[in-house]
Amino acid sequence: MSIMEMEQRSITVDTISPLFEQSFGHNPQVIAAAPGRVNLIGEHTDYNDGFVLPMALEKINVVAVAPSPTGKHRWIGSPGDAVIELDSLSASSPGDPFWSNYVRGVICMLKRRGIDIPPFDMLVDSNVPRGGGLSSSAAFEVSVCTALAALCKVDIPPTERAFIGRETEHEFVHVPCGIMDQFISANGKKDHALVLDCRDLSYRYIPMVDPQVSVLVIDSAVKHSLADGGYAARRKNCEDACTILGVPSLREATLEMLEENKSQLGDLCYRRARHVVAENRRVAAFASAVEKKDWEAAGIAMSGSHASLKDDFEVSCAEVDTLVNLSYTIPSAESVYGARMTGGGFGGCIVALVKSADVEKVAQEMLDGYREALGIETSYLVTRPGDGARILFQN
Repeated sequence: MSIMEMEQRSITVDTISPLFEQSFGHNPQVIAAAPGRVNLIGEHTDYNDGFVLPMALEKINVVAVAPSPTGKHRWIGSPGDAVIELDSLSASSPGDPFWSNYVRGVICMLKRRGIDIPPFDMLVDSNVPRGGGLSSSAAFEVSVCTALAALCKVDIPPTERAFIGRETEHEFVHVPCGIMDQFISANGKKDHALVLDCRDLSYRYIPMVDPQVSVLVIDSAVKHSLADGGYAARRKNCEDACTILGVPSLREATLEMLEENKSQLGDLCYRRARHVVAENRRVAAFASAVEKKDWEAAGIAMSGSHASLKDDFEVSCAEVDTLVNLSYTIPSAESVYGARMTGGGFGGCIVALVKSADVEKVAQEMLDGYREALGIETSYLVTRPGDGARILFQN
């Protein structure tokens, strides 16, 4: 399903409740939602104790849940899928199908915190695009955690739910991700982006309410998996650079320090570290620009970020680069302030800041140019910052 098709399909209490009843023969007690995210700037800085600037999407992962009368955990990954049945013991270790590990992991992390999870029936539905770099997995984890906490009548603060999601990724999905995706999914705020300091998890909201500027997300139609090793390899490069520099994280490194130790770092670690150090500076520049509504300056930071991700961190790809390059060459290019890849890389989406009056024209010109250049049909969405995880219904 394309982004555009997902954009047109909304998920509400009224749409998921009858599907739950059809699947399990009774009504849900809790319905929870958590959003995907688009990272406006600050890529591969989170696991380096750096700064990121994401916003929650209006697209959500929705989880309906109720106690199971069968004595087993019963899950349906999306409407129409087969039911998975597991007893409480087997739910505490990784298994098949792969997507079920997002649920297994959350159950295990809740149990570690002394929360007993009774047998439950669960139906999941989502309009967050998968594999496009918009954090469908974080939305999944955080919404499951939010729903199960409500079902068990325990209060888990948003940031703790983010930790549970990250632990699930590390131990059950084997992606050594940072905290950003789960954090913004749990803590997002409507009409605001969020600047997060990943070292101490302090954060502040930045209003994004200027009606003259829109956030445009375009899918490259190249899907990726962060579990295939590329992400882990970059993280290891950063760790190696820290060892050579003698710093606990690249947050403590400076560009001057990199230049002084360039020969010891070697070309690869040098470029990986240079991206992270410079990206932290770009996050600060972007945040300041948005607060001043200086969209030209914000766009410059975005463009610099993409060039660094492409050349120094090497996580872009030809298709994504084509989309970013089109933002400079389409007839309406003057209406685009800046564009960059977003997400972990190796495919996925680009994000652009665009003049609202021309956003649909810009999007169509980019889709047409992409089709002409590569023969790929794709789609887009225009989004505002959405809310974080929340309960939609509780009986």
